[in-house]
Amino acid sequence: MIIRSLTRRPGALQTLAQHASRAPYARRLHGVPSLLNHDELVNNGIPGLFSKKQFDIAYTQYQGHIVESLNIATAGSAYENRDPKSLIVDIARDPLMAYPWNLASMAFNNHFFFRGLNTNPNIASAPSADLVPLINRSFHSLETLQETMMLTADAMFGPGFVWLVQTPDAKDQPLKLLTTYIAGSPLSGAHNRKQPADMNTQNTESYAGSFGAAARQKENRPKKALGGVDVVPLLCVNTWEHVWLHDYGVAGKMSFLEKWWAKIDWAQVQQNVLFEKPQTQSAGGGFRQFYSS
Repeated sequence: MIIRSLTRRPGALQTLAQHASRAPYARRLHGVPSLLNHDELVNNGIPGLFSKKQFDIAYTQYQGHIVESLNIATAGSAYENRDPKSLIVDIARDPLMAYPWNLASMAFNNHFFFRGLNTNPNIASAPSADLVPLINRSFHSLETLQETMMLTADAMFGPGFVWLVQTPDAKDQPLKLLTTYIAGSPLSGAHNRKQPADMNTQNTESYAGSFGAAARQKENRPKKALGGVDVVPLLCVNTWEHVWLHDYGVAGKMSFLEKWWAKIDWAQVQQNVLFEKPQTQSAGGGFRQFYSS
């Protein structure tokens, strides 16, 4: 079935084969971005949230696996020089690029999650006096935001992310919560790849990928989905089990979420609200920045 769909596209099999043959010799254009206090995290984990082993699994190993796979998947193509955020937007509408799109989106999402954590055990982070009114206007109180976001994440029956986003084009630029399943992206330019629903609950007659409606739509359609709303991601929590299972156990998801809330870097959240300037290099030196506004 897959082979049949590929043969309908001239040169598809040849192109994929060429990419595969070049993969082992690919330049490593993407790397694992260093986090604040990175060496301490590698040696000790994130005190109050992740042990050394859990951090190694959730960031060092997983992020390394994702970016290495992304290097291989894009080697020799027109996309090998693109940072993950650009790839999320540029290839979102191509069904044949679903695999590298998932890799790019997970690289962005996972880094965004870890980048939003307070990794300094000597600092207790809290929303600033500038941020609190914005939260109160949208959720009535910080406590309501906390409860709603944690309960939403706990109720997700499957891996994904819960995002706090800002809608900059709306009146008063309100905040809202957004869920994405698997590697779904909150970025507006990702078109129909937000994946806001658990596909296990969807119609079994639905089509996906190169057989579905996405493949039949015109290539010149706008990058933002029809009726879509521009949003700016401010904060997210990662509900993939590999992120918390080692430290918290099978029944420990809510315990993980409680500890995560206490480790949010609210200064980073505020930088996102204020539309931080683009960055071209990570703290590790030389690798493309996974998150840029």
